[in-house]
Amino acid sequence: MVARLSVREAERLGLGLGLGEDPAARRERIRRRGERALAADAPQAILLRIAQSVSSQAQGDYRPLPGRRYRADVAIPAARLIIECDGWEHHGKYKGDFERDRKRDRVLSLAGWRVLRFTAGEIRKDRDQIAQTVRRAVEQAGGRAGRSARGRREV
Repeated sequence: MVARLSVREAERLGLGLGLGEDPAARRERIRRRGERALAADAPQAILLRIAQSVSSQAQGDYRPLPGRRYRADVAIPAARLIIECDGWEHHGKYKGDFERDRKRDRVLSLAGWRVLRFTAGEIRKDRDQIAQTVRRAVEQAGGRAGRSARGRREV
């Protein structure tokens, strides 16, 4: 059954059409909705938490190259390390997506970034192994890893 609602009725019911809404408020509402959509058990969220357990400098949804549309799932800029979550849907289902990811990796590599890729299944099942791999990559980056407020080396 289809029900037709007026804009006023829809907004009263909290459907959030946003007509007449301030553009900045609408962008903020959409951003918050996106954050909620990234559930605590989403592979990208798990990957970010793993990276943050290794380095306080880990950031999610990072743009490593100014002027490019590339976004990294997770990055540790001081170590020039990008960590990606590869799912079948966006990274292997279509040949073009797969090829685009390989080209992106080459561009990032030539710009001095190291890219680590993990599947969603690995992220859900092998968190300790992923943390160990990320830690080794940060250590291999040498002196580019920062120090924590307590004075110990941040890896």
